[in-house]
Amino acid sequence: CFCHSPGFCRLVSPTDLMGAVCSCTQDQHELVVVEKHLEAQVLEVTLSETSTSTGTPSDEDGSHSVVVPENEEEDVLESDVLDGCSLGYSRSAASVSVAETSSEAVRNALVTLHQNLEEGDFIGAKVHLQDELKGLRERADDDLHEEAIILSSPLVKHLEDELRLFRKVGQKCCGKHSADSFCIHSDTSGSQAIHGCFDPHNPRVFHYHLRMVFPLNLAHVFSLAFEDELAPLWNSSLSRAPEVVEKEHGFKTVISSQVSALLGLLKLDFLDATQRFVDIEGGMLVEYIRTVAEGEDSYRPPMKGFKRTENDVKSVWAACGTEKTLLLQAGTVKLPIPVTRWLATSVGSLVGRHIITSMVKTAQRVSQPGNPFEKALEEDAYGIYARLRKCVESSSSRERASSSSLQKADLERFLGVRSSSRIPAT
Repeated sequence: CFCHSPGFCRLVSPTDLMGAVCSCTQDQHELVVVEKHLEAQVLEVTLSETSTSTGTPSDEDGSHSVVVPENEEEDVLESDVLDGCSLGYSRSAASVSVAETSSEAVRNALVTLHQNLEEGDFIGAKVHLQDELKGLRERADDDLHEEAIILSSPLVKHLEDELRLFRKVGQKCCGKHSADSFCIHSDTSGSQAIHGCFDPHNPRVFHYHLRMVFPLNLAHVFSLAFEDELAPLWNSSLSRAPEVVEKEHGFKTVISSQVSALLGLLKLDFLDATQRFVDIEGGMLVEYIRTVAEGEDSYRPPMKGFKRTENDVKSVWAACGTEKTLLLQAGTVKLPIPVTRWLATSVGSLVGRHIITSMVKTAQRVSQPGNPFEKALEEDAYGIYARLRKCVESSSSRERASSSSLQKADLERFLGVRSSSRIPAT
C-alpha cells in the first residue's frame, strides 16, 4: 500500500498518505471514515476550480469555495536545494574540446573526466580526478601548469556544481525539522518517524522529514526504489506500470507514473527526475528527486484526466553493516487539495504505520530466493548494486553497525569538509 512516486517517502505517494485504498485491514473502518472526508474535500476543490476567481459564493445557500491565493505558485515548487546547481550532467559541458591542450596527460585526464561525467557518477569522477592530479604532481616537471589547465576546465566547474548539490541534499536530510513541525507518526522505539509542517504561503504544500531503519541490506532495500518496472508487483494504486522516460547508467532517471484513488476522484500524474550520488567511502547513497519542469527536454504534459503533482524530495540511504539500512528523507509535496492538520495527523498516523510495515515486509521479500527482484539484483545492468555492496562493506558502514544509536552526525562528517565541492589545487 505504497507508491512509486514520493509523498512522505521515495516509495510513498501523497495518495497513500491521504487515505488511498490500503491492502491492510486492521484499521479498515478508520480508513473508510478518512476516505469519505477526503471525497468531500476533493469535490469542494473541484467546485472551486470551476467557479470564478473572485471567490463569489458557489451555491445559493451562501457557502464559499476554497479560494487559492493569487500569488500561489502553480507550476513549480521552489527548491531550497538547487541554488544554482543543475540536476544531472549538462550536455553543454560535453562540447568542451580537450584536443586543444598541448599535453597528452592533460588531454587524457579531461577525456576520462568527461566519460565519468556522462555516466553520472560524480563521486567516482571526483575520486578519479584527484588520482589524475596526484599522478601529474608525481611525474610532471611543469605539474602546476598542467594542473591549472585541468582545474580551469568547464568540466571541473560542472563537477564542482554537482558535488555541491550532493552536499546540500545530504545536509538537508541531516538537518533539523522546523520548529513548527509536528509528529505525524512514530513507533515506540523512535527509529521510525515522520514529522511535517504546513507551508505558510500555500495550503496545498506540505513539508516533511522521515526517518526509517530497515533491518536489511542496503542493496536489497534500495532495489524497491530503483526497479521502477517492478512497482506494479507491490503497488496496486498505480493506474499502469511506470514508464521509464530516461535512465542513464542508473544515476540519472526520469520516470512517469499515474496513481488513481478514491474511486477515481483523485487522479495524480508524476514526472520525476532523479539524480543519485553513491559515496562508497561514506557508505551511503544520496538521492535528489524533483518534478520535471515544463520546457525541459524530458518534459511531457500529464496524462489526460490526471493532475500533475509536484515533488522535491531529498534522501540519504546509509548502510549500517550488512543487516541494517538508515533512510533519512526531507521533502516537499504539492497536492491537488489543501492539507489540514487533521488530514496530516489522522491520515499520516493511520496510513504511515501501514506504509512503513509494508515497506519493511516488501524489502524482506527481496532477500528471499526466487523473489521478483532477484534477477535484477544479479544482472545489475547499471552496476549500482555492486557500488551499494561496496558501501555495505565500507569502514563507515561497519562503524555505524557497531554503534548503539544511529546519529546524523556520523553522516554529516561525509557531507561537510571532507566532501567539499571544491577540487583542491596544489
